[in-house]
Amino acid sequence: MSTFTVHALPEDVASDVRRSPGAVPPVAGDGPYPARCCLRDVEDADAVVLASVMPFRGESPYAARSPVYVHAERCEGHTAERGAVPVMLRGRLLSVRAYDGSHMLTGTEVLPGTDLEDAIDRLLGDAPGAYVHVHFAGPGCFACRIDRGA
Repeated sequence: MSTFTVHALPEDVASDVRRSPGAVPPVAGDGPYPARCCLRDVEDADAVVLASVMPFRGESPYAARSPVYVHAERCEGHTAERGAVPVMLRGRLLSVRAYDGSHMLTGTEVLPGTDLEDAIDRLLGDAPGAYVHVHFAGPGCFACRIDRGA
């Protein structure tokens, strides 16, 4: 099985999202709210904002903005542990999309979060620069990026 690391939104991106003119409070009672800055579920609607983010780090015909929740104020963030899948992903239906180093789509799967590790291994393969974007399958919102190794 390959070693992988799950990444939250980088703090500079989360900070930009918080200051975005399009950032709005979420609908109260619609939680839990999966915060992409720390990869944790947040119960309190007043603690998060909803805004749009571009999760791609390069040019791609697949690049598209996605709605995300982030804490309204800076949080402690996410500590990426090799091979660890955040609890926030475990109980949700996920759409997993694999890309090569040129940001071209190489594979997709829809699966329960409890099956994510096996999908990562299948989708990352041995291609240099390969990575995975995880989305919540129902709403289609970006959840996180997964890279091989560190």
